[in-house]
Amino acid sequence: MDNDSVKYNIRNFRKSHRLTQSEMAERLGISRTAYRNIETGETKLINDTVGKIAGILEIDTAELVLGYPPQKTAGRNQEKEIERMSLEIARLENEIANLRKHLETQEELIRTKDEIIGMLKKHR
Repeated sequence: MDNDSVKYNIRNFRKSHRLTQSEMAERLGISRTAYRNIETGETKLINDTVGKIAGILEIDTAELVLGYPPQKTAGRNQEKEIERMSLEIARLENEIANLRKHLETQEELIRTKDEIIGMLKKHR
């Protein structure tokens, strides 16, 4: 992630929280000029500062750096669950196909039995 994106994200999140540069500087314990230099890119960001800014804005540091919320672990867990369920669906579809074949076999046996009974009744 480049410095321009980070400073753009910081400014946008600050504005969306309706905070001024002076308010952010005060909460960070730095001068307004020092904070302005962060947003303009004149000051290189140190991880502690990014973390403090994210804390003030009540967002994850990753979200501040990326500009959007990162994919949560739950998303990966959901993908695994979808894969597991897809395998279960395939297994159940196979079982249904096998049961249909078994049912067809049973129906054929019943038809054969009925034919045999019919023939036996005629030969009495």
